[in-house]
Amino acid sequence: MTDALLMMRIDDDDYDEFRDPLKALCEGFPGAYWRALEDKPADQRYPAEFVDALIASGFLGALIPEEFDGAGLSLRIAAVILETIHSTSCNAGAAIGQMYLSDILVRHGSDAQKKKYLPGIAAGEVRFLTSAITETETGSDLAEMATTAQKRGGGYVINGSKQWVNCALHSDLMLLLARTSPGTADNPTDGLTAFLVDMKTALKSGLSGDAIDAMNNDGATNLVFDGLELPLDAVIGEVGKGYEYYRDLAQVECILYAACASGDSAFFSERAVNYAKERVVFGRPIAYNQGIQFPISKAYIEVQGAKLIGNKAAAVYDAGQMPGPLASMAKHMACEAAWLMADACFTTHGGFAFAREYDIERKWRDARVMQMTPQGTNSLLTDIAVNDLGMPSAF
Repeated sequence: MTDALLMMRIDDDDYDEFRDPLKALCEGFPGAYWRALEDKPADQRYPAEFVDALIASGFLGALIPEEFDGAGLSLRIAAVILETIHSTSCNAGAAIGQMYLSDILVRHGSDAQKKKYLPGIAAGEVRFLTSAITETETGSDLAEMATTAQKRGGGYVINGSKQWVNCALHSDLMLLLARTSPGTADNPTDGLTAFLVDMKTALKSGLSGDAIDAMNNDGATNLVFDGLELPLDAVIGEVGKGYEYYRDLAQVECILYAACASGDSAFFSERAVNYAKERVVFGRPIAYNQGIQFPISKAYIEVQGAKLIGNKAAAVYDAGQMPGPLASMAKHMACEAAWLMADACFTTHGGFAFAREYDIERKWRDARVMQMTPQGTNSLLTDIAVNDLGMPSAF
């Protein structure tokens, strides 16, 4: 495949048949709904009603193949779905796993795993919302992963801990990456294995979790594994190949989070422009002032460039290829652009941006979070440096 053969739509208003009903759904969850959640204790902030409505809509089954009762849609359409959600007052962080985590089962799961889980995920009867990857001491350095999976008898015993596991206490299934054997000098990420964890069973025996008092509503949790027993058929794909599988999944993840960031940019842009036209200071709307126009325009340019890269990355994937560092570029550019537009929106609103009723400060915080997770900025830049520019890897 070459760029000359790659077919890619570049219009911003494509797939209205998905955008319009999603906007209607999100209207039922205005800013007041999200602000009310933030007033609750940490373990009660999860947007359960919104997630229920989103899963019931069927949109999150977009990427599951039709043979498993999914919609079998393109990654581009999945991106449109998430972009639309984030262009409103809503945030898909508490439900996005339902859309893309099943990809690891589609690509690497056994026939039995696919038949057992994918139809239920597609129908929303099984919630596959969470992945346990990051650890307290090692962060995103997967080569130093300390959580172990020791083969014992007819299964594996898991010991260790994971940090910042979103939606863990609200999910039926969890993707777990744990070490089944030591890495090698040439490849320290060898020996990591992907597991599928039944959360309803695990939380009763061998797994505990505490909600983190954080500034978002994703139900972030710290997990402790203390002798959690998993059956042999909990392994996804081949033992020791989990890192490779996760790298594939991370590319899909990056493209979809880039779409979320583009949606946030649309939210900030619309709010900034409308407010600038309405706010009158010194006898005329502040939209006349170049000090207001230029930051919004500069951010808009970055947003448009990021969307093109995101669309290209999705098109490469939909053409049957893995986008590689292009996916990292898409997420990095989209998150940087969203932060730039958020800042322009904040400046436009002045002191009112701090007022909760405007929802600017809340969405501004959410935009900042996406620069850090999943796949933080440094990880994305390292991927590009090593795999696109041919620079040496630190690992």
